[in-house]
Amino acid sequence: MIVDGALILLLALAIDLVMGEPPQKVHLTVWMGWLIERLEHPMRRLFKNEKVGGAALASVSMVAFVAPLILGLYILHSYSWALYIVASAFLLKTTFAFRSMFGHVMPILNNLETNLDEARRHASRVVRRDTSKLGAPLIASVAVETVAEGFVDGTLSPLFYYCLFGVPGAVVYRVINTLDSTVGYLDARYARFGWLSAKLDTIANYLPARISVALFACAALLLRLDWRGAIRIAKRDHAITKSRNAGWPMSAMAGALNGRLEKVGSYALGDPVSPLCSRKIMESLRIFALATSLLCITILAFTYLWGVMFGTGTT
Repeated sequence: MIVDGALILLLALAIDLVMGEPPQKVHLTVWMGWLIERLEHPMRRLFKNEKVGGAALASVSMVAFVAPLILGLYILHSYSWALYIVASAFLLKTTFAFRSMFGHVMPILNNLETNLDEARRHASRVVRRDTSKLGAPLIASVAVETVAEGFVDGTLSPLFYYCLFGVPGAVVYRVINTLDSTVGYLDARYARFGWLSAKLDTIANYLPARISVALFACAALLLRLDWRGAIRIAKRDHAITKSRNAGWPMSAMAGALNGRLEKVGSYALGDPVSPLCSRKIMESLRIFALATSLLCITILAFTYLWGVMFGTGTT
């Protein structure tokens, strides 16, 4: 089982690095979003209490994906070990995104100093705020924030729950995160209906968000960046953001880069020691890549030690 867990993780990483994101027709996260959108109206009609309807939506969505997955993997494991490993790795890959982060951020970096309008256009694809009038430092901030926060949502959290609960754990996390991004808003339509989805996402990311500080600090140390600053700024500024979790990775990244991440009128994290520019975006991507490597090494070491101590491992 230790070998299975390691093979699944390594193969999932290889799929991500070689292929990137699977086509939408076979992408588990796309299916999750489709199902959640289709279930919203029936749940609203069935339950007059919006909070109850939202809770039912969250519950049904998780069961709809996890129950068939556990049964399917069990059958595959009984039929063919090789097919089980490949299917598990593919499913795990659909819960996290490493390579795609570079695809989202590099166009911002490449255009920041030569074509600011193009950089703004690419930045508008990764955040909800209006980027049409932002200057270069604030566009760079958008890119670095995306890297920092995306590390938790897109890589650390799903792999953290894979380490604890196997592929089903990673899938449950991705359902929760997709629920939050679909109905977990604070506007009039979703404030009550999406309350549980938003709460579950906050709970699910609570530990990973704080673990990200240690990973970013270690990565900064190895890259000869300001690892002490990562820890210091994370302690000082993490509570400035509205989100209980997003402030941790973003403030740690700001400290490691000796820069300030700012959303005008909302928050400013870090000290403006060095202005944000394309070089800082590249440094954030290096921290992201190295932190991911450290995370995977830690998971592999954990599964090995768990197996040695208890005779079993993550599957």
